[in-house]
Amino acid sequence: MRRLALTVGLALALASATVAAAEFRTLELIRDAGRFRIESDVYLEAPPDGVYRALIDYDNFERFSSVFVESRMLEPIEDNTGLVFFHMRGCVLMFCRDVELVERIDVVPETRVEITIIPDRSEMREGWASWDIAADGDGTLVRYVAEVEPKFWIPPVIGPFVIRTVLKSRGIRAARRLEAVAAGRPIPPELAVQRE
Repeated sequence: MRRLALTVGLALALASATVAAAEFRTLELIRDAGRFRIESDVYLEAPPDGVYRALIDYDNFERFSSVFVESRMLEPIEDNTGLVFFHMRGCVLMFCRDVELVERIDVVPETRVEITIIPDRSEMREGWASWDIAADGDGTLVRYVAEVEPKFWIPPVIGPFVIRTVLKSRGIRAARRLEAVAAGRPIPPELAVQRE
């Protein structure tokens, strides 16, 4: 559940260049009973339109993080709405979990991507996320906010600590991959996703 607790969310809300341009400006994880909320601001050295295109390229999410086992469009984005499937895998300490999700995608082209989990087709009681994309100097600022409530148990004390730690360490690598793609560069070999 480690990489998984925030579903589609954080691994894609982040990015960075070959060296280290991507940076978290804020990152907060809040647990309230069985719900998790994450808020982050990430700066990417890539143009806003490239970031937007990368964030809606659901057929290729596996290149951003090993948490994504499979992702694919079920219904293409038409009239600013689509449907996507995700199969994710992650662990919190020794607790590992495969999770499948179906999410409705709503977009405001070039500036916002919203997802809403469809509970009866997913392993989450409920959840949603949004990416707000805005130019910031020579790059892009991505504001990511998500809330999820899993249908499965997450260790209450250790789980949030491990998730927060993983978000920072693995999240920035996912961000750097996203940034490279959004800027039209290949993902550097040292950042290539390692499958477990």
